[in-house]
Amino acid sequence: MKTLQIAGYKNTGKTTLILDFVQLLKQYGYTVAIIKHHHITEDVENSTDTGRFFEAGADYTAFNMPGHSVMLEQPEKPLTVQLQRFQNEGVDFVLVEGYKNENYSKIILTHSFTAGDTDINEIGLTNVLNRFDMRYDKDNAMNWFKEWSNISNENV
Repeated sequence: MKTLQIAGYKNTGKTTLILDFVQLLKQYGYTVAIIKHHHITEDVENSTDTGRFFEAGADYTAFNMPGHSVMLEQPEKPLTVQLQRFQNEGVDFVLVEGYKNENYSKIILTHSFTAGDTDINEIGLTNVLNRFDMRYDKDNAMNWFKEWSNISNENV
């Protein structure tokens, strides 16, 4: 399983780039998991059955619908636990949005579309493979990702 963090401050293009990476990987038939770090707590609507189960203290609540499932877990699981789960399930790629201070391979997005240049290069991040400014570097980021993921070396 290959894991890549996509780090950057708010509105740097992380989600947009991850969506592009997912679409590319899915074109080649890979399984892809996304882990997103969210800085605020969002309530599960407690007027629904799922919310009521969660509110009652269920450790796991699976919400199964035609075509997909949603799993709520409490308490929050560490990133290492989530990655191990995906490893055990045979996921090919995990893209992690956020978790800037974790020590996995990462790329950094350096320009916020709302706040301008950011100082993310100055906060002591580890294991940084590359830096991109999504105003100018989208094609470079996609080409870099193809090489990193070895997609460019496969015949489909």
